[in-house]
Amino acid sequence: MPDLQVIQFSDALKLTGAREVPDLEPRTIEVQGPDFRSAIEVYINEVQSPSFVIPSKNTILAQVPNGQVKSVVHSVSVLSSEFTASFQSRIRFRISDNPQVISGLRAMMQTFLKVLLTTVGSDSFAKRLGGSALKNIGGTFDIGQSSALVSDFAIAVRRTEQQIRGLQSHQPRLPDDERLLSASLLNAKFDVTTTTLIARVELISQSGIRAIANLEL
Repeated sequence: MPDLQVIQFSDALKLTGAREVPDLEPRTIEVQGPDFRSAIEVYINEVQSPSFVIPSKNTILAQVPNGQVKSVVHSVSVLSSEFTASFQSRIRFRISDNPQVISGLRAMMQTFLKVLLTTVGSDSFAKRLGGSALKNIGGTFDIGQSSALVSDFAIAVRRTEQQIRGLQSHQPRLPDDERLLSASLLNAKFDVTTTTLIARVELISQSGIRAIANLEL
């Protein structure tokens, strides 16, 4: 059965600078970069800007989100409609108003991430399915437990790879660019300050295409 896209795939565009525009209401940030013609979203302090304009291919004027108006701006990112499945790619779970059928590399990535983040026993139709990568979310941890959290995530990646390859072995008509060959955890670290697990996973399809999934849990 075709799978509907529930993950937004996009690239983070390169930035060369950002500054606040003085004496302008609402509060606005001017962002500089090589090329913003494919920009679709701007995030300020990890919150989506409610409005932005592109006066030139090198410049974006983005409104600071209402909840951040009185805050110091410590991060700005611009997302593109393009997706290269590389180190600058971003992945967000989001169902659009007009969901589309997903295929190819994106379908493989979506399948992997859905299984990775599924907790074993939560799927009524497949009780054993899931990588359980979210099992530690919401807990309280100290710096001494960082390595254990990273190890748990590595186990989740391996378990997910094995499960997907097992499931896909029963799908002879699945295209090679949607069929998982391997999954490898390139790096992972636990940020004690933000209690966030930051990880980068490499996926390779049977057709030899390489994809990078950058995750923050």
